[in-house]
Amino acid sequence: MKALATQATEFKQNSDNCSGQSESWSELNLDKFAHMFVEECVSVIEQHCLGVDQRPINVNSLKMALRVHFGTQ
Repeated sequence: MKALATQATEFKQNSDNCSGQSESWSELNLDKFAHMFVEECVSVIEQHCLGVDQRPINVNSLKMALRVHFGTQ
């Protein structure tokens, strides 16, 4: 989650041309973060499904795969 948040953080700068001063800050782009989070979940699910071969996939195994991936067991 921290890595995704870091990747979704945008650095911004505002310059005042009259005084020559500038201000910089970082801002989390929530839309980008949400998109990246969903794509990460899809990737985990795809990898999990490839690993179970022809066995039926159950919700509990998917939940566990996501929890393990994100370290929230």
